[in-house]
Amino acid sequence: MNTDKMTDIEKQQYIFGNIFLLANKLQVKGDHFLARDDKTDMTLRQWFLTIMILKFKDKHPTLGEVAELMGSSHQNVKQLALKLQEKEFLKIEKDARDGRAIRLKLTQKSRDYWKAREQEGNQFIMDLLQDLSEDEIDVLCKSYSKILDRI
Repeated sequence: MNTDKMTDIEKQQYIFGNIFLLANKLQVKGDHFLARDDKTDMTLRQWFLTIMILKFKDKHPTLGEVAELMGSSHQNVKQLALKLQEKEFLKIEKDARDGRAIRLKLTQKSRDYWKAREQEGNQFIMDLLQDLSEDEIDVLCKSYSKILDRI
């Protein structure tokens, strides 16, 4: 699509719509990628939850902390966490000090699984973005960061 002839509002509408389109297509492509040679029935959203938990390093984050980082509801994150717990990739535990807080702890099975697929996962992301220059990637990083901050 030639965006040069669009008005500013048309460009903004185009961006807005394409964010949704991109998210949907990315989820389908990611789910397909994870389904290859895999008996765990892992989804892209479960992978994303795992990555968000790993962002806390060695700390075991609460469900609320992860939900906030993901920009998702507690209920959506809990549903993903329950699926990962069923697969023995995650333990959901009440916090020892605050019984209201729920901690998410990745299991060794999860760590081993993702470590074995780290190279594949990195390649999947690199393949998706291969047509973008370093400058375009920098602009996207800054742009998404600004949009997320605004939201």
